[in-house]
Amino acid sequence: TTAAQQFTFLRSTSNSTGGPPDCGDKYDKLPDFTKEYGATLANTVCTHPGYKSACQVFDDTLQCWFRKMVTGHCDDLPSLFKKRNKDLVKSCNDPDTDHLDIWMNHFTEAEKGYWRNNFKAQAEESKLFDTMNKLIPKQLLCATLHIVDDKCVKYDSVRTQEAR
Repeated sequence: TTAAQQFTFLRSTSNSTGGPPDCGDKYDKLPDFTKEYGATLANTVCTHPGYKSACQVFDDTLQCWFRKMVTGHCDDLPSLFKKRNKDLVKSCNDPDTDHLDIWMNHFTEAEKGYWRNNFKAQAEESKLFDTMNKLIPKQLLCATLHIVDDKCVKYDSVRTQEAR
């Protein structure tokens, strides 16, 4: 059994209880570049060997979280792109850095509160969100911070470096 088959099985059985996730109700009214940004998300945060398959399996769920964040304007959290982007990109791409490092060293208290009030609430309602959080937590946290730092999607792709 390949890793992709295992992840597919876990995903197919993960929504057996709990309702569908809330993906935000105004996504179709957002500018087209917002959808283009969402398409770049998994490629940016799922760089580790072994996690690309998991991210492919959970891409719809990751996109749902992205839509939820964007339609809620990320609760107006401020972008910290200039302050943390270089270290965030390094940590997110380092296979020796785990999700707890991302949580402890890159999330502000306000962002932790946002996560608890929004994502964790979703994970309690949707087994897909819960399972995604268990299987690709680092990638999920990195995606969340990139979305916030990109001003809740004011760009057509995830920024990993300053524009020149």
